[in-house]
Amino acid sequence: MTVIPFEKFLEATGARAALDLYREIPFPNYGYERLASLFHQYCLVGGIPEMVERYAATKDISRLSSLLDRHLEQLFSMVVSLGHSRKTRNRLLQIYQDCFSYAAMRICFRGFGDKSFRSREVGNAFRVLQEHRLLRLIYPTTLTILPWEIDYTRFPRLQLPDTGLVTYYTGIREALTGQPDLSAVFNRQISLHIVGQELLSASTDPEHAFHFWVRPKTQSSAEVDFVIGFQGLMIPVEVKSGAPGRLRSLHRFVDEAPHPFAVRLYAGQLMVKEARTVSGKTYYLMSLPYFLAGKIGEHMEGFVRYVRGE
Repeated sequence: MTVIPFEKFLEATGARAALDLYREIPFPNYGYERLASLFHQYCLVGGIPEMVERYAATKDISRLSSLLDRHLEQLFSMVVSLGHSRKTRNRLLQIYQDCFSYAAMRICFRGFGDKSFRSREVGNAFRVLQEHRLLRLIYPTTLTILPWEIDYTRFPRLQLPDTGLVTYYTGIREALTGQPDLSAVFNRQISLHIVGQELLSASTDPEHAFHFWVRPKTQSSAEVDFVIGFQGLMIPVEVKSGAPGRLRSLHRFVDEAPHPFAVRLYAGQLMVKEARTVSGKTYYLMSLPYFLAGKIGEHMEGFVRYVRGE
């Protein structure tokens, strides 16, 4: 499924002034309100070219419903065609339809979607769906250094291609309209999903565009939303509002990492702050508005140079 990123959405909808602001490094904070509003529209419209084209012509999200219904029907028909028996086809369709409610969430194969399917059956279905690029299973790492060492024994996170389809099919589109902070609703599900979508779009290595981090101790609940590679370093990225002192899982990662850099994506303006972990390690936090998820790499370059005094 082809999905265009936020940057291309701005271009396609004729938001030239906003596009210029988006591309400016560092981002000028006076443009925050405008870009935040457009990004919320993007979350609702999605990045499917046909939807973006219709929205660009009408600027009316409500007029996308028939197109979205038709696109979902086509997707479901495609999913059904992947099965080799009626039983397999029904299982694939049920599992795929359930995926929308679990977008950006960690999942367990056994009993997925409150169904009686066995772990092996669900795992096989997910592999088929992933092979046809209908979803991605994102697995965690327990390390804080590159190269990637992924733990496939842990529960994965589910990533679908398009957030617009997720918000529409799950029926939460209207509830999101007018929300000033996407990370403050639905347990951050939509903000996490759209950030994942943007990171995938911006990456030249989609296989390792991002992972997430968990502590090696299985009894620990510490989890960092995303980890990305940058100049040979593994950078932690949290999608969360609030004071830096509340980012406890991020602190755990920073304490174990061989560098002092961290990123927060939130509903707020660009800023860089020196902070300390709970254990006392000094680190540097770059807080970016979450609509800049696709530009993390470019902002990281200036951030690292600034901290190093270059």
